[in-house]
Amino acid sequence: MALAPLRGMAQDPVFAQYYLNLNYLNPSFAGYTNDLTAHLNSRMQYIGVPGPLMSHTLSANISCEEETRLGIGVLAYHNIEGEGYLQTLNFSGQLSANFPFKVHTKARVNKGLVAGGIQFGMGQKYIDWSRLTFTDQYSPYFQGIQGPSSIVGQQSSSNLFLDVGAGLRATYEFGDGRRPKFVSFGAAGHHLNRPVQSFLESDLKLEPRWSFYAFYYLGNSKRGRTRDLRYWTLGALADYQQGLQIHTLSMFKDLNEYLTVGASVRRQNFLFLDRSVDAVIPHFTIRWENISIGASYEWTVSTLGEEKTFGSAEIGFTWRFEGRNLCRTYKKSCAIKGFDMGHDLPNLFF
Repeated sequence: MALAPLRGMAQDPVFAQYYLNLNYLNPSFAGYTNDLTAHLNSRMQYIGVPGPLMSHTLSANISCEEETRLGIGVLAYHNIEGEGYLQTLNFSGQLSANFPFKVHTKARVNKGLVAGGIQFGMGQKYIDWSRLTFTDQYSPYFQGIQGPSSIVGQQSSSNLFLDVGAGLRATYEFGDGRRPKFVSFGAAGHHLNRPVQSFLESDLKLEPRWSFYAFYYLGNSKRGRTRDLRYWTLGALADYQQGLQIHTLSMFKDLNEYLTVGASVRRQNFLFLDRSVDAVIPHFTIRWENISIGASYEWTVSTLGEEKTFGSAEIGFTWRFEGRNLCRTYKKSCAIKGFDMGHDLPNLFF
């Protein structure tokens, strides 16, 4: 007698290096740097498990703050499951509208930004049947695999489905030049149209994923200089999908202009102190001019056990092409959209 669940639950990959993968986090980040910026992120989840989950994203942004409030982004996503047999490919275009604002106080003028974005994409799942072996390929009279399986030849790819998402974000700067402060928060919905994936004679709806974040930045400058600031960054992210939830609490510190280090903890519900932590995540990001390279490792501390999974590894890469933007006149570089404060912004900026 065999028993099988009538309902399963799954969740989109949640990247640890969200600060190098902002288009995946929220479509309102489309064009957030103004200059053309490319991002590449790769994640291997549970290295010690046969057929680890492999997730890759590639994105690009471009805009022009001076002449338009619109930002443009593209995002490609590729996920591999089960030793490379089942794969998901998604390609999306993103468009954001950005509205900077100022708040006049007695001491100074504080600046902020509100942005909204939409995302439209196409996705498809496919499987490589030639990499699978079935019981009808074995014979009790011969050794080894004998001929093709009767199963091979079934549907190898799903329908091409439309995928829609949207997001909002806001950032506000306050404090003096020596100790500038920022707050940033946002929310996004992915798979809002609940796309139907027809695959292996089944119609499966991709349930929405809801993402939220909130971050606080505190900068320091030495001897009154506002150039090359160092920031402490504190924040939290939350992802919800199909009854599953993931919460990530993070802290980062700029050690110098080239290196930022940090740590995160990931758990199902940080509102309950009796819940165990799922993973501890150390981070580091190295910057050289317009290039950033980041790496992180998720040390599994839950009942899954580090000795069983060997954790998850992730690497990210960002390259900003200075002066390449949508402005009609050449400009060496553009400030982060909506801000012109005369000092550097946080390296982990939302």
